Amino acid sequence: MKVKSSGEFELAPAGSHLARCYGLIDLGTQPHAFQGDQWTQRDVRIVFELPNERMTGKFHPDSKGKPFMVGMTVKQSLHAKAKLRKMLAGWRGRDFTPEELQGFDLKNVLGKPCRLLIVRSSDGQFANIESISPLGKGEKCAKQTNESIYLSLEEDEFDPEVFKNLSDRTREKITNSPEYKALFGQHDQGEATTGDAPEGETSPVDDNIPF
Repeated sequence: MKVKSSGEFELAPAGSHLARCYGLIDLGTQPHAFQGDQWTQRDVRIVFELPNERMTGKFHPDSKGKPFMVGMTVKQSLHAKAKLRKMLAGWRGRDFTPEELQGFDLKNVLGKPCRLLIVRSSDGQFANIESISPLGKGEKCAKQTNESIYLSLEEDEFDPEVFKNLSDRTREKITNSPEYKALFGQHDQGEATTGDAPEGETSPVDDNIPF
């Protein structure tokens, strides 16, 4: 997910940073296009705070002293070639075993610390999460500052209060998804189905793995 520095947000600093995951938002199935290709995929937004990097309040005075936030939006897929799978494997320090994949719940990453490599775009307008890795030996991450945010579009997990507190733009994206419409009995005749984004082509259990 790209975060704009457009006079509305302070851009997270580039470099390697201690971070903690505090947000998981199921965006439902969304349309995508790249270099003439079009597809749909079910996305999730994962949001982190950087406890050692504090905002100045340059654009919003009430944000002064709060940790920078950065996020990414990826396809909800644990396929071996999927970006989410690669990011999670980097965070864990090793890939999943087949058994772990069968029972893995993404909600497990909420509240977990890590190291993020944040890279600025060449025009300086975006901050992107390039990679995620586990904490180094002896490293400690400060306690979470932001309240955890978890939104699922599964019928037994959907929380209308969490949905209400999301940004207008995020709510609009979710509202247009077939998963959200299905929750409230809305069905489009031409409703998009989940497709696959263009993608490129076992270790023992370790108690130090964060999830």
